[in-house]
Amino acid sequence: MIDVIKKQGTRFFAYKLGETHPVITQLISEAKIIPCENDSYEVMTIEAIHGKSGKGEVAKSGDFIKIDSTGFPYPNDAAFFLANHRKISGDEYEQIPRVLKAWTAQEPMCDEILYLVKNKGLVISENDEAQYFTAPLWGTVESAPKDAVLVFYRIERDENNQIIDADFNFVIREAFDNIYDIIST
Repeated sequence: MIDVIKKQGTRFFAYKLGETHPVITQLISEAKIIPCENDSYEVMTIEAIHGKSGKGEVAKSGDFIKIDSTGFPYPNDAAFFLANHRKISGDEYEQIPRVLKAWTAQEPMCDEILYLVKNKGLVISENDEAQYFTAPLWGTVESAPKDAVLVFYRIERDENNQIIDADFNFVIREAFDNIYDIIST
């Protein structure tokens, strides 16, 4: 496992689902965001497209949309977003940096990855570099190439230090290199 942190001073724009905004309207017209029933949306992230399920990540009205460095949207749960970002002005925000755990295919196998394989549906396809990582994430099936980075947003352990839950996602290498710094290996 490696420790990573979002690059400080990186500013970005974010948009709240359910509010009228030209960027959200444009993403809907491009079918990158698909309105669904019950104030929910499918967000066609690059990882969801790679997953080939035909479904986007599930988000709801009030959640935030950020645009990654490749031009694809990705959702942030409203509570997570508000706890981990500060508003600069208008639609511009900055993420509050915090150290996260991450794993690449070049790292040795570890308990955290074994937990994901056993309990969270992570599949590592040694013979398919284009869809090396696959997992059911955020209401769809996502996949990412072998050079992607698996970033943990949360790892929960019990009193015996055994993993009992984890939140993670794949970050394609180009986006990872643009927004994260590796601080230890």
